[in-house]
Amino acid sequence: MKKVLGFLMALAAVALLSVGCHKVVRGDATGLVDEITDSVMIVRIDGSKVKFDITECAFTNGSVMYGDSVIISYVGDLSASYSVAETCYLIVKPSPTVEVGVVDTTKELKTRPADPERRKEVSKMLDVLKKSQKK
Repeated sequence: MKKVLGFLMALAAVALLSVGCHKVVRGDATGLVDEITDSVMIVRIDGSKVKFDITECAFTNGSVMYGDSVIISYVGDLSASYSVAETCYLIVKPSPTVEVGVVDTTKELKTRPADPERRKEVSKMLDVLKKSQKK
């Protein structure tokens, strides 16, 4: 009977320790990065600034810089002095696209003429390239 009771107590202790040491992600927040250092990131969320500890944070979808929009999974309370960031997902801004259509070849192509010094430099480089290709 003592063996069974000892086994049950050991099992209960292991279960309590595993639950007590487990970090639970409290939530996700979306905001704008105001400041970032090696260990701290300040994010503006709904008009208030929240400080996150990012020493063990995993960054996904690119590197984060000042002014980027992010989604942060965190542990802790946002109203506390700081929370611990678990993951930080960068929200990528879409790049501008250029429409490729039919090129109007009837218009004159206007370019600025090269400086005489620049022309000499380019001609010297071309001469060197031609000599190296002949060998």
